[in-house]
Amino acid sequence: MPKSEGKSQIEKFREAARELKTDQSDAAFEAVVDKIAHAPKLTNEQIKELVRRKREADRE
Repeated sequence: MPKSEGKSQIEKFREAARELKTDQSDAAFEAVVDKIAHAPKLTNEQIKELVRRKREADRE
């Protein structure tokens, strides 16, 4: 992995995504980053409920 000293967080993130060949286009990449950046924050209780639902679904 190349050195990432002196790079901004977004530059490091983009570089890592490109190394993993996960970005199909700049527009698609920016859309995903924007979606993540604006996702609502979950409370601990909401996270626990999501985990419970996932476990129940996996058992079925």
